[in-house]
Amino acid sequence: MLLFLAAIISVSAQKAKLITGPIVGSVTKNSAKVWIAYQGKGQNVLILGDTAEKRIYYPTNLSYITNKKGDVALTMDFTGLKPDHRYNILVSIDGWGANAKSSFKTQSDTAVKDFSFLLGSCALMMPGVARAVFPGGATWIFRRMKKKQNDFMVWLGDDVYYWKKSYSSYDGMLNYNLRLRKTFKKYRDFLSSTPQYAIWDDHDYGPDNSDKRFVLKDSSLEVFKGVWPNTYPEGEQFKGNYFNFRYYDAEFFMTDDRYYRAPDGDSLGDFLGETQLVWLKNKLLMSDAAFKFIAVGSQVINDNHFGESYAEYPRERNDLLDFISKNNIRGVIFLTGDKHYSELSKRDWNGYPLYDFTCSPLTTPPLPRRLLGAYHNQHRVKGTDYAKRNFGKISFSGDKGNRNMKIEIYGRSGHKRKEVVLNEKEMMRK
Repeated sequence: MLLFLAAIISVSAQKAKLITGPIVGSVTKNSAKVWIAYQGKGQNVLILGDTAEKRIYYPTNLSYITNKKGDVALTMDFTGLKPDHRYNILVSIDGWGANAKSSFKTQSDTAVKDFSFLLGSCALMMPGVARAVFPGGATWIFRRMKKKQNDFMVWLGDDVYYWKKSYSSYDGMLNYNLRLRKTFKKYRDFLSSTPQYAIWDDHDYGPDNSDKRFVLKDSSLEVFKGVWPNTYPEGEQFKGNYFNFRYYDAEFFMTDDRYYRAPDGDSLGDFLGETQLVWLKNKLLMSDAAFKFIAVGSQVINDNHFGESYAEYPRERNDLLDFISKNNIRGVIFLTGDKHYSELSKRDWNGYPLYDFTCSPLTTPPLPRRLLGAYHNQHRVKGTDYAKRNFGKISFSGDKGNRNMKIEIYGRSGHKRKEVVLNEKEMMRK
């Protein structure tokens, strides 16, 4: 394995140098994925150190993507880890005791545990000369997020904003991701501070409002999977940017609303697409999690067609919501982004309560909603909307069978702006 790693690193005549990272992705009781980007060559190895037992772990599998300059985005799988252990991530190791870049903790070997996660979408950042103008102080939000107690972060799309020059080529997309992570320190530090799980929307997929017709969608897919170290379904039949993961009594279904999406105005067309929809339905049927989060780039239960929403594809949306209702799949809540404001929506669907927590924007300027027709939402939970830069936090507490979920919205300053607490019994058919 070390010889293989050394062979990968020897991609140029320069001495190896870390560009950005490490970033932790999928974490279970016994495994983790860790990502770094580097350039040059050398015998540097990234390992995990278990301080408590003075033991080190080497990667058991490697995958990587490169650009024409020879930069490498490398994802490493670590297996055989122990539950409820903290592991230090060590880069450029000469022996035990080197300084750790960051650390993470594996899940405990228990079915139910109190935990929390952060979430958000729409992170517009502009490197180069435009950096001084925008986003300006907006990236301070990442420092506030880093300080909030959390177990991981869920990105809900528009995690970066490609410009035409970047989405016009594979190299352009990879270079842009690496440049952002290298340029914006607060963003980079947050990415290294906690495990990250991500979906995309139009701006980190391709052009504005793009769909399945985007000619470089396969290149975009390869780049996205190459810079976000999550666990994707294997096999050609699962092509697309979707996956699921479990965290104690919550399961997350991270969906792809772009790769199969029909053009705007095709109300009978696909949104998630048949293959992904079959995958999602089967996963929901098999899940015994008390809370089932379905992450989607666009709002789901709001019928207001401002911007983009699942409501623009009623055939597929209604089929999915009917399926959830008819099969009495308990504890479903949609996590959505894109709208440039946050709110919690609740809708009765054939006697079944559905929730949709929209969380946006992180750094992108908020929209004048009333002027643009975006404000109307008959399903909004009163008093939950917030139209400034913000991030969300969802926390779980209580005993099995009587778990509480607290939804919070924090402003850019890190102060709490909204809070709603739901018991798991409120998410069942009456």
